[in-house]
Amino acid sequence: MGSALIVSCAGVSKAFEVFDEGAAWRVVLGRGGRRRVAALQEVSFSVRKGEFVGFLGANGAGKSTLLRTLAGVYHPDGGTIAIEGELAGLFELGITSHQELTGREYAERVLSLDGVGRRARADLVREVEAFSELGTRFEDPLFTYSAGMMARLFFATATARPHEVYLIDEILSVGDQHFQAKCWRRLRERLGRGASGVLATHDWSAVLKLCREAHVLSRGRIVHSGPADEVVRGYLGQTAVLPAIVEGVARFRGEVPQRVVWTAGVSARLPLEVELLRDGPVHFVFCVERMAPGRGWEVVIIGLDHPVGDRAGLYAVELEIPSLPLSPGRYSLDLNLVRVDPHDRVRRDLLDGRGWLKGTPIELVVEGAERAGDTVLPLQWVPAS
Repeated sequence: MGSALIVSCAGVSKAFEVFDEGAAWRVVLGRGGRRRVAALQEVSFSVRKGEFVGFLGANGAGKSTLLRTLAGVYHPDGGTIAIEGELAGLFELGITSHQELTGREYAERVLSLDGVGRRARADLVREVEAFSELGTRFEDPLFTYSAGMMARLFFATATARPHEVYLIDEILSVGDQHFQAKCWRRLRERLGRGASGVLATHDWSAVLKLCREAHVLSRGRIVHSGPADEVVRGYLGQTAVLPAIVEGVARFRGEVPQRVVWTAGVSARLPLEVELLRDGPVHFVFCVERMAPGRGWEVVIIGLDHPVGDRAGLYAVELEIPSLPLSPGRYSLDLNLVRVDPHDRVRRDLLDGRGWLKGTPIELVVEGAERAGDTVLPLQWVPAS
């Protein structure tokens, strides 16, 4: 039996009235008044305990409206919402009408409204001060803060004490990499303790980091649902992020395996057959990737621009990784044939490819004794003489 439902959203719709230049004329002519724009249309999904569900979509797709409707900021025009557990919304980026408050006063006020007692509140405010890393600016008024500083303060305050359900907007893309990493560590910690939530973003890598299941919103409707990696692949294809394949130059021939089994610490080999359809240098690029909830998508090993040939014909090539430096587990292989621009070594034209992002996943299973970390490099300490 699966985990209990924490968030349940059934057929939720929300529309807003828009007053434009034609509204007055429509009233005069008896054709109605303000027009209504649908922000959410029959949205249904659920979240189980201990899981995050992601929503991807372009600006204006309805992601922020969905979070605010779940949080009770907006009342739905139709449908039902049920949330079990204490809720924390991380989608306002700390916006408050009291910009004269200092960072400390803001944290104290939010925690007080959250029902935290005075003694516990003092401890949590100190924790907010430390986590936000605002230093002396913690005592300055909010109207002097940059957007990044506000994000630090808001995230630190909203997550100072554990909640059961989190609603998260684009806040995780604000701030420097150091602070973003701190935010992710805290969310992983909360997730490890059984927290649940909804993440709404256009950042597909964030969805892979946190979510097993995802949806794509477009004009207020869910247009794609499923496992996070499948949804991300479809989303990237729709948004033209994936490079187009240059046809008629080179291709993989024969059967490229869908599953490969290697052994940690032992030389790994994968024979492949490549056909060059015209003259011109073609190179082979590969990478080993790993995806895991709470960690996201990571490139563990990458090999660039291994020459295949420069004359039309068939070539037998072999991918070999000596003493495979991977820990046991499940990974994904990405194999590509590319053409390197001689005038721009950074640019590569994709000629053919296999991998999860291209809809042709290759599962890599690494067997062997457990070792710490994903990669184990043959390093040794040499005492200084």
